[in-house]
Amino acid sequence: MTYICIFVSFNSNAYNISDSNVISFNILFPNFPIITHADEPEPIVVIKHNDTVDKPKQVEIGIYVINIEKVNSAEQSYKATVALDMEWRDPTLICTLPEDKDKIRTFDLEEIWNPNVVIINKKSAVKQFEEIVWVDCRGNVEYGQILYGDFLTTANIKEFPFDQRFLKIELVSTKYETNELQFVKNEKATGRDEQFSITDWNIGEIPIAESAVYHFKPGNQELASFIYKLTAKRNYNFFLWKIIVPLIMIVFMSWAVFWIPPSQLGPQIGLSVTSMLTLIAYRFAIGNIVPNVDYLTRFDKFVFGSTLLVFLALIEAVITGSLSFSKNEELANSIDRYSRFIFPGLS
Repeated sequence: MTYICIFVSFNSNAYNISDSNVISFNILFPNFPIITHADEPEPIVVIKHNDTVDKPKQVEIGIYVINIEKVNSAEQSYKATVALDMEWRDPTLICTLPEDKDKIRTFDLEEIWNPNVVIINKKSAVKQFEEIVWVDCRGNVEYGQILYGDFLTTANIKEFPFDQRFLKIELVSTKYETNELQFVKNEKATGRDEQFSITDWNIGEIPIAESAVYHFKPGNQELASFIYKLTAKRNYNFFLWKIIVPLIMIVFMSWAVFWIPPSQLGPQIGLSVTSMLTLIAYRFAIGNIVPNVDYLTRFDKFVFGSTLLVFLALIEAVITGSLSFSKNEELANSIDRYSRFIFPGLS
């Protein structure tokens, strides 16, 4: 919609209005102003905002992760402190008085137009500030908030404990679709702190932040969305030195039955059972670290393989002990000798 201002003025030269005629005109119509070229005012420009344009309204979003405390693999969540910044322009909030040109005003977020954003992967988070916005006289609006809490994250942990995942924050407008609203990354307000308090995960230095589309099936809507992601790789040294290496040593310990004489069935059985129970205890100890999934992780396969080797060593001890009691001492010793090479080869 275009507004055109037409300014019409009478030209005294074009109508041959002389000074004497102007005087006579004033005598006849004393209250009617006569405008000549000398005192004609400057043209006035009329500007009116058009809210019916088809172009989507742009909102700049910045997400800055201040700290990540921990990643809870069992609950598929992480605890973090996040700063959220949103900026947009609202022509209806432009100041009309010249003396207000440097004034910064504050409004409650719900008092003015806003993108109606929610964090859909928020599990529980506390807002540190009031829900207000700052507006300058040019209609520029800025919203800032700091959130502290838990955010959901999903990952495939088949490679556990050598796995990685995305720590994600996903914003979705609950009211506007992509043809009405467009989120744009604010480069200056997007990033992460140099150091986090988390120790068992290595967090990527460069975040991924981009606009997206959230498909809302019940309403068949394509809502405007914005996604922020950080890559997190598990620090496997804890599992390597405190769980995996001790389990390997327990398996090696179970193979000591191959050097115990078959006639000593009691010590053989005792050593094998002790190794088996230790493996089971380790499995329960790490049960609260990983979620209950319907597939085997790399660590599950390792524990299962270790348990199987210890169990086979127990079976071998029972067989050789039985042969020894049956006066087949030579065959029992022969089985022990072969087992000393076969079991390490199986591992």
